[in-house]
Amino acid sequence: MLTFRMEVELVWGSKWNFMKGLYLFQRYLPFIDTVWLVLYHQTGTNLSPATCGRLYYASGAMMVAGFASSEMILTLRAWAVWNRSTRLAVILVILYICLWSSNFVLLGIFLSSVTFGKAPFPGFTGCLVTHANHFLIYTWSELIAWDALVLVLMLIPGIGAYRSGGNSALMKAVYRDGAIYYLYLFTLSAINIVVVSVLPPQYQHLLTSAERVLHSMLTSRVLLHIRSHTSESPVWSDGLTELNTNHIRAVGDFQVNSQAQYKSYPTIKPASIA
Repeated sequence: MLTFRMEVELVWGSKWNFMKGLYLFQRYLPFIDTVWLVLYHQTGTNLSPATCGRLYYASGAMMVAGFASSEMILTLRAWAVWNRSTRLAVILVILYICLWSSNFVLLGIFLSSVTFGKAPFPGFTGCLVTHANHFLIYTWSELIAWDALVLVLMLIPGIGAYRSGGNSALMKAVYRDGAIYYLYLFTLSAINIVVVSVLPPQYQHLLTSAERVLHSMLTSRVLLHIRSHTSESPVWSDGLTELNTNHIRAVGDFQVNSQAQYKSYPTIKPASIA
């Protein structure tokens, strides 16, 4: 709700390209995999074990796809500040494919271990999970590792940019969002690892939905903040990274345009989520 006006003006009104499609996919998929499916298998009545299994598989697969698409936006941003290095692009593509392929495999192993019991009494709400392994720990750990890599890719040029005196509003938004949002996501992933490790099987998904939704929200803000600080027009886009490198100092031959006039959208800080 806080960023809806920005989204309408900066995304909905822009031309269709890869980034717009990716943004809308990762932004609105949670309304299906979390608002609909998760609430259904948590609050539905008299659900059979077979129905619960199908719901868990569907929501799990869509959640991993959503995490992967959100991380793609964050990764493209990090790649852009490295002057779109071809060598880095090859490395990131290989690592990205390996990470998310293994995440789907780990999810499949976890879901295949989940067993459900019959409703213990008429009117019982939700799915009764009776057993599940701890493979979700590995999926959260891989997400932490990838976010750490992206953070490092943002910090290296970011520190150099600040030392060289760069002070554009766009530069601050890019590097600030990269650091602050990482801390949010790292904390949630770490808590999820603890939850999976110490709580019974029926509580392993206790905070999954919260991180799923916040991951999409924070990623969406990254793109919105970048677009709101672009000087040429409020819908400027290269269709892939969204970063106009003429207006941000990073590594290589990036230049800072500190005199650029930016559209006066307010920057929504993460603290305002509460």
